[in-house]
Amino acid sequence: MTREAALLWGLMAGILPVMGFLTALLSVGLSRLLLWSSGTSPDWYGRFGAPWLEEAVKVASLAFLIRPERVAFMVDAAICGFAAGAGFALLENLAYLEMLPGGGVPLFVLRGFGTAVMHGGATAIVGVIAIALRRMGRWRAMGLGLLVAIAIHTYGDAAILTPLQERLTVVLGLPPLFVLIFERSERAMHNWMGQKLNQDVELLDMLATGNFANTPAGQYLRSLSSFPPRVLGDMVCMLQISSELSAAAKGDRIQTWAGLPVEPDAQLESRLVELDFLGRSIGLAGRRALAPLLPLTSRDRSELRSLQDKARP
Repeated sequence: MTREAALLWGLMAGILPVMGFLTALLSVGLSRLLLWSSGTSPDWYGRFGAPWLEEAVKVASLAFLIRPERVAFMVDAAICGFAAGAGFALLENLAYLEMLPGGGVPLFVLRGFGTAVMHGGATAIVGVIAIALRRMGRWRAMGLGLLVAIAIHTYGDAAILTPLQERLTVVLGLPPLFVLIFERSERAMHNWMGQKLNQDVELLDMLATGNFANTPAGQYLRSLSSFPPRVLGDMVCMLQISSELSAAAKGDRIQTWAGLPVEPDAQLESRLVELDFLGRSIGLAGRRALAPLLPLTSRDRSELRSLQDKARP
């Protein structure tokens, strides 16, 4: 397992559920403060007010992951979101056990499982939408996901149906939705991997054979006559190192999928240092001019971050 995969599963198994539990404690405190200060009916607040507060607080546990773009695929965002939501549901289920000690095992199982799926699924949907619609802006996409999560939560608390019917609807409805999300995310990841790897290999082959100058990319660089020759040379070096690192990262992923061990790269740290030096050498104007040939999408930035994590001792 790569360091990136270990980090993701470590967050899912430990940090995110704990964060979800802590955000549940915060939500309880804020809810009591709002009820005390506003005089709102507890029953009305529980059905229509609590979903807004609870979902907003849960989303905070995802922000530190999605903002630095450690998570770049919908399936990863769904896993992290569900882990945080399940941690949140734990406190709610403990409170439910205390309020209804004689409810019986079947009722507790349905209530507990349904609550975990509802909270986990709602938060996972926020992460999925934030990744799927990232082109509209990170916070706008997360805001849209938050509204969807609030709608799901409100449906579960509004007593439109019987408690049994509501929980069964959530438990039976959300899993098929996530199966579709996982399948689409997997296809998107494989398509991106294949296309980007082909581009990286093709660029490296052109640089190695000396045919780069006759390609559209080479002609574009020659058209940047306002830059000194030294800067143009650094741009070519940056293209080469970026393509080498990108191809290496995808090779690590392919080896992981095949169940093969990923060997450490002794030159990885030095190449990352050189890439950072070249980026500073060509300056902001040079990086913007190079953007058409070296686009940095959220997936590319996530891939670069995984290489940086791997290079750390």
